[in-house]
Amino acid sequence: MKINEIASKINSNFDKQEMIDFLFSLIQTETVNPPGDEYLLHDTIMKCMKEIGAEVQIISKDEKRPNYIGKIGNGSPSVAIMSHMDVVPPGEGWTQHPFQPYEKDGKIYGRGALDNKGSLAASWAGIKALIKSGLKFKGTIYFCAVSDEEMGSHFGVEYIVEKGFKPDYAIVPDSGSIDRAVIGEKGAVWFDLESFGKQSHGSTPELGINAIIKVSKLISDFEKFDFNLKYDSRFTPPTVNVGMISGGNAPNIVASRCKVTLDVRYPVGISENMILKRMSEEIDILKKKDKDIDIRIGEVTTRHYPHIIEQNSKLLDAFKKTAEEIGMPMEFETSSGITVAKILNLNGIPAIAHSPDSDKAWHISDEYVKIENLEKCAVLWASVIYQLVK
Repeated sequence: MKINEIASKINSNFDKQEMIDFLFSLIQTETVNPPGDEYLLHDTIMKCMKEIGAEVQIISKDEKRPNYIGKIGNGSPSVAIMSHMDVVPPGEGWTQHPFQPYEKDGKIYGRGALDNKGSLAASWAGIKALIKSGLKFKGTIYFCAVSDEEMGSHFGVEYIVEKGFKPDYAIVPDSGSIDRAVIGEKGAVWFDLESFGKQSHGSTPELGINAIIKVSKLISDFEKFDFNLKYDSRFTPPTVNVGMISGGNAPNIVASRCKVTLDVRYPVGISENMILKRMSEEIDILKKKDKDIDIRIGEVTTRHYPHIIEQNSKLLDAFKKTAEEIGMPMEFETSSGITVAKILNLNGIPAIAHSPDSDKAWHISDEYVKIENLEKCAVLWASVIYQLVK
């Protein structure tokens, strides 16, 4: 059977209203992280698992932070589709209550409508349509609802992988956009630059050495900083963000210390050690120009390694062919962001990230998702899964 025929069968069994009802129930349940409290969705998730005939395993590091893995079928290969239940705080500026979802002009509004409860509802509806279609398959499908994505996944995907969950492939509906799928993500390293000076009275700054001014000579050029390193051409260049600065004791004292926290995003082909070495070289150049500069690199506080899917991946091939056959324009790109796809890929599980987003509505007030995009993604994801497990 051709791919477009498979997608047509899935689409003809797709129930849009069921998907919307499920999404409404998800949004109405407040799972703001922190603290998350994803357990509040237990009855909702279990009801939907039952409707797709899934055998459910719950893996929890904390009883209030469950991860639901619904297994359908047996055998190899196995494919997981994985969305998270937690959401960011609503913040300010909402025109209606963030946890009272509503539909308007073909969109569903509410915190989590796009990130990531819309994708959770769409992936469930797509799998249900696949099962109803009667299409037979030999492998295993995992429908997963996980916790703690917004705060690092320590209670979520990181934990379930640690406990042995290892499908052959995964789809992560949480990055990219309706016409762009993410096949690789930059790495990230956070570390401090510590600048040391000499304290003196604010009225006589010439008697001191201002640690803030000295480190500013280094960070002032970071917007256009060139690491001058070779890397995988499918990525954009490495970037530096000055995220935090702290220093000094009072306005009338020359600051003897200053700490700057950096977030460096870097592509495949570059390592954390190369980043730190390059930064150290830049500090040495400044020291030769100014003997009073004393800047030291502190310890790495956060690290995420870069990844990219191999070009001959069966998952990538299935995604490309399916999107093409069903008439969904799709580009495959890399990202500077970090999703659970990174955790999976770095643990040997090829994962592609994709999203129903078309307007970058993540984390904004009046967050929304287009219903039409949810429908398209539901059929796409289910069709890709079927291509892998048939």
